[in-house]
Amino acid sequence: MRAFLKYFLLIIFIWSGNTTMASDKTTNSPSMLFDLNGKTAIITGASQGLGKQFAIILSKAGARVILASRDIEKLNAISKELKNSKAIQMDVANSASVKAAFALLEEAGEKIDICINNAAIGALTPVFSEDDNGDFERVIQTNVMGVWYVTKAVASHMKKHDIQGSIINIGSVNGDSFPYKELTAYAASKAAVIHMTKSLVTELSRYKIRINTINPGPVQSDLLGSSNKHDPNFWKDKIPAGFIAEPSDLDGLILYLASNNASKYVTGSTFTIDGGMSWGGKS
Repeated sequence: MRAFLKYFLLIIFIWSGNTTMASDKTTNSPSMLFDLNGKTAIITGASQGLGKQFAIILSKAGARVILASRDIEKLNAISKELKNSKAIQMDVANSASVKAAFALLEEAGEKIDICINNAAIGALTPVFSEDDNGDFERVIQTNVMGVWYVTKAVASHMKKHDIQGSIINIGSVNGDSFPYKELTAYAASKAAVIHMTKSLVTELSRYKIRINTINPGPVQSDLLGSSNKHDPNFWKDKIPAGFIAEPSDLDGLILYLASNNASKYVTGSTFTIDGGMSWGGKS
């Protein structure tokens, strides 16, 4: 009996040791988790604000960054400040423009691992206005169809080149838990982006492509300034954390979702980063 127990315990010891060693082989060091060397990222709306900051932090993490926007002059200026980057003109609201840009990237031999759908516009769209619905339609065309055009293009690119990619869509708390009056078109567009992300999970997962949404709360930007120009504390007073985020406050989450080492099991998720505003604001 004692001999059997010794043999049994030896087997358990060897098995546990092998399990530990196997586990160690798949464990990333902290420095590897967010190392994007050898990866290429494309960021839409990269000429300012969040898009510009996303390009900066991804570049610092080692990624090659492709800056996309309508304003090629601004992109070229930013590209000069970043190592291993390039600028490409793209109007996400225009399907032909998106197709042309991705055709150029294919011709140049680019292999895109990360796509951040950041380009968006906003406008007040009160229901009792007497306009011709032009602002509403422009917001939907840019914020919804633009994300769709780019996602289709980059997903096809990733499938073609067998890239286990990451698509990060930028939503908004306005499209989820904090819709605000007269921002109806913007809220509707961001709600569409959130659910577009979820709806695409099954299709994209077949090709090991991940897709997630980030819902920022108020972030310092020209777009935010236009929504509270009459009261500088308008948004700040609604945030329990007590401050409006800077674009760099999203750096950690962007790196996490961009890196397969850090988030390979994460897809179809929505990440809210809003200083607690979604939970009812300040009491």
